[in-house]
Amino acid sequence: MKTYTLDEVQDQFIGKVGTPNRDRFEYELQIEFIGEAIKQARKERNLTQEQLGKGSRNS
Repeated sequence: MKTYTLDEVQDQFIGKVGTPNRDRFEYELQIEFIGEAIKQARKERNLTQEQLGKGSRNS
């Protein structure tokens, strides 16, 4: 059975690096990671989304 690297699978199913589909995928993945990092930091500080939003407007 042939095995494939993650890069090979992404190239085949999403598109090669530099193509519009791959660029969109990479962008959305980065946004997802940023969102999760914000969520984790917010929860570690015991803040609600509303509290976080109010805090950023007061800065």
